[in-house]
Amino acid sequence: MIWGDRGETISGTAKWTEMAEPLPRPPPAEFLNSAAMSTISSHPDLFKVSTPINIDRFETLLTLGEHPNPSFVRSVCQGLREEFWPWANTHLGEYPTTWEVPSPMPSSQAELDFLQGQILKEESIGRYSSNFGPNLLPGMYSMPIHAVLKEGGKFRLVTNHSASEYSLNSMIAKEDIAGVTLDSVQDLGESIMEYRHIHPQDELHIWKADVSEAYRHMPMHPLWQIKQVVSFNGERQINRANVFRGCASQRIFHAFMSLVIWIAVFIQLISVFIYVDDSFSFAKAGDLSYYVKYHKVLPTAMVKLLLLWDELGIPHEEWKQIFSSPLAVIGFDVDPNLMKITLKEESKYKLVQEIKAFARFKSRRSLREFEHIAGSLNWALNVCLLIRPGLSALYAKTKGKTNSMGLIWLNCNIVTELLWAAFHLERSNGIYLLKTVSWNFDPLPNNILQVFCNASDSGMGYWFPELLLGFQSNLPLKSPVDDIFFHEALCVGSAIRDGVTRLPLGGRLAVFTDSLNIVYLFNSLSGDPGYNQLLHDVVEVIMAFGIDFRVFHISGERNVIADHLS
Repeated sequence: MIWGDRGETISGTAKWTEMAEPLPRPPPAEFLNSAAMSTISSHPDLFKVSTPINIDRFETLLTLGEHPNPSFVRSVCQGLREEFWPWANTHLGEYPTTWEVPSPMPSSQAELDFLQGQILKEESIGRYSSNFGPNLLPGMYSMPIHAVLKEGGKFRLVTNHSASEYSLNSMIAKEDIAGVTLDSVQDLGESIMEYRHIHPQDELHIWKADVSEAYRHMPMHPLWQIKQVVSFNGERQINRANVFRGCASQRIFHAFMSLVIWIAVFIQLISVFIYVDDSFSFAKAGDLSYYVKYHKVLPTAMVKLLLLWDELGIPHEEWKQIFSSPLAVIGFDVDPNLMKITLKEESKYKLVQEIKAFARFKSRRSLREFEHIAGSLNWALNVCLLIRPGLSALYAKTKGKTNSMGLIWLNCNIVTELLWAAFHLERSNGIYLLKTVSWNFDPLPNNILQVFCNASDSGMGYWFPELLLGFQSNLPLKSPVDDIFFHEALCVGSAIRDGVTRLPLGGRLAVFTDSLNIVYLFNSLSGDPGYNQLLHDVVEVIMAFGIDFRVFHISGERNVIADHLS
């Protein structure tokens, strides 16, 4: 489903920067760490700023472009110049002054060779200090490192900031780093759909541009660098840059790249979206320009973005800049000519098996495992929107919890909902069809069945104006949630269950209510646990009858008949 007015689709990430809070500086308490401050002042060669970003040009473009959130812009520029702080409370006086968790032995000669080569590379470009070993200095922390195999067979160096009870990630509260906006393939799909309204016959290509070593270009503050000691083969080095898998790592890089995308969208006028370090969009086939650095032709909009990256000093590699149709974007195959987004069968199978293995009644899983399965399901929502109610109990159980290694019981509600989501995901075709016609409240196309709903303190009612047909009911004697909103939701759910039986396969149903809470509940398919069984029921009938629906808000004055029925 794609809802809303047809208009220019703009990157939500770019727009997020206009309201984002400024990034933090180290709190005053951190400067009271006398051991760390003494080590930093006596070894200035170990703690340096290292970034390839052209900060002055970056700031100038945002200033000349009159970015509407100058405090956020200043905080990001200050982080680039004076290093970033990762929202941390290092628990001075509670955590050890100095701490080390040894690294595991490499599992193969290939991993050992990679780690040695990567450490040498990081030192050569200034992101690691020279060796100061063999012992840690006062105030230092050393977390374990290892290598993980990426898709394509290449290794990536990972620092485990979650290791031990005194881990670096335990110093960062989840709520402090929440609230960012990431673009999705649905944003891309809506943009393609809007283009198709004007140019229905054009052949299109998807293009994707990727930053090299993304997080590593963000320098960290010396009071955090001192916590990022890399210990390997008897040597010690300071890791001066943002790391992969740090709790705040994505949040810091996102702050920078979101402003880069703002420049691209609002100054360079490039229609582009971004998910962390992947920028993506579409272009008309044949709309190509020559990019000198790579000695090749690429989509014109992509070339404009790469030239902006060059101007700002953002590194990139030729093999990561690609275009075709279809093309994989964030793990989904996007075909702008067949107008579909596809979840590969093997990816779907792997996720379903992962959910089934996780959802064991009366078992315990770590908060990190809960977050991983939630992230995987959220990713699948790009093509399987209707399984969203399967996350309700999981989110309710983990709300407010911060210990990533803490164990959490899986209750009956969590297991039931996850297995429900896995059941429907397994039976879905994994294809999200981009509709070439969106529909809205005013005006509605003639082929959409309309139903008006309302609930009061004494009853519920709905009616179909085209059919001159209405229904009413008393309130149930007992409800999962004892408030008027549940009765409004129950009325809408009943109307949907009735409405689908009056439509052909692929038909569309417009539901009207004067409750904004109910509009959000059904259009997002996301609500508190008391409402979730009702959402499950609605999803079941929507899938069974193959219809499309949306819930709209209208004023009470325009809902008179349903009001009388209730």
